[in-house]
Amino acid sequence: MAEGSITAIRHLIGEIWSSRSHIRVVFAEQFRSIHYGSRLGVIWGYVLPLVPLSVYVLLAKIRVFPNFEGVNGTVFITFGVTLWFLFSGCIQTPIRIIQSRNTESMKTAFPLSAAIISGFAQLLFDTMLRVIFVIIVMIVTKSLPTLQGLLLPLVLFPAILLFLGVGLFLGILNVIYNDVSRVVTIALQYGIFISGVIFPFPQTNIVSRLNSFNPFYVFIEASRSLVAYGSIVNLESCVVIGVLAIFVFMLSCKIFFIMEYRVRGIN
Repeated sequence: MAEGSITAIRHLIGEIWSSRSHIRVVFAEQFRSIHYGSRLGVIWGYVLPLVPLSVYVLLAKIRVFPNFEGVNGTVFITFGVTLWFLFSGCIQTPIRIIQSRNTESMKTAFPLSAAIISGFAQLLFDTMLRVIFVIIVMIVTKSLPTLQGLLLPLVLFPAILLFLGVGLFLGILNVIYNDVSRVVTIALQYGIFISGVIFPFPQTNIVSRLNSFNPFYVFIEASRSLVAYGSIVNLESCVVIGVLAIFVFMLSCKIFFIMEYRVRGIN
């Protein structure tokens, strides 16, 4: 399996590299067309990603959320929600792109892998804006991160691998069963409330115990504890799911590599 997965990954990287110029063009066009014809135009591309965070800031200011174990409630919420959007976007983007290209891709040589990366460019841009927003919130509330927070990419990398792998697999599965995208959307809408992103659960709560197997909870909690306290509170779960993430990503790339030509109508 490992050899086939490595071959698939190398092939997909080659497709993406050879299409890099096209990817930049597609992203630029998509970004400009987000609100084409509106008076404020491209400004909406900068404003809309921040609207959900601003809502939680408002709720924190009117004391809907308390401080969480010494961490300012506004920082706790905006940081967690930013990661939630990033992780859920890693799942939804491949599904959306594969679904939209299921028939369109038969008419173009632009690889599905490159189209997916184009979609991720928008997600990464939105995430960058949200990260800047969170940094500003930290400065205003004087909730500066710990020095160990510089290790945050080590936590985020396996998380992104896992959710991207899940998104690739579900994207292919959605071609066969087109209800998958709807189920995923519903699951994610409820998931944010049961994954400790907004409201922490008491340790005695059964949902809190189940969250030790919930990758959203594990990686978001690990990231917040690393940045706020300088240590990872659920290190064991984070390592176990991180190892699983590599396996899931490699397997999903292999399946995507095999199925891509069928999705594009190429024998």
